[in-house]
Amino acid sequence: MPANTISVFDPEEALSIVDGDKDLFQELVDIFRQNYPGELSSIREAIGLRDPEALRQAAHHFKGTLSTLAAGPARQSALRLEQIGRDADLGQANTIYTEMEQQVCALDEALKRWK
Repeated sequence: MPANTISVFDPEEALSIVDGDKDLFQELVDIFRQNYPGELSSIREAIGLRDPEALRQAAHHFKGTLSTLAAGPARQSALRLEQIGRDADLGQANTIYTEMEQQVCALDEALKRWK
């Protein structure tokens, strides 16, 4: 496993979340890889519409998904976006979204190699 994998997600923590069931984790990975473009789109749309409640909800949902995969950095960015939505102060939303999008792309690459 590449050394940088742990920086985008923690495989040991991820497996502990599913009680060590690698098949279940792979199913979660497959679902994530199918759905994350739509989740990112929902967040990006909420930012574009300057809709803090939609941002809060979309970021909260995506944060849960990222937590299941033990994807710490992207989860932290989603949490920050959720808080931005809660505070209705979208000034940093685009910057944090871009950061999260890069983290999610790195996560996707790491998950492609995970076995």
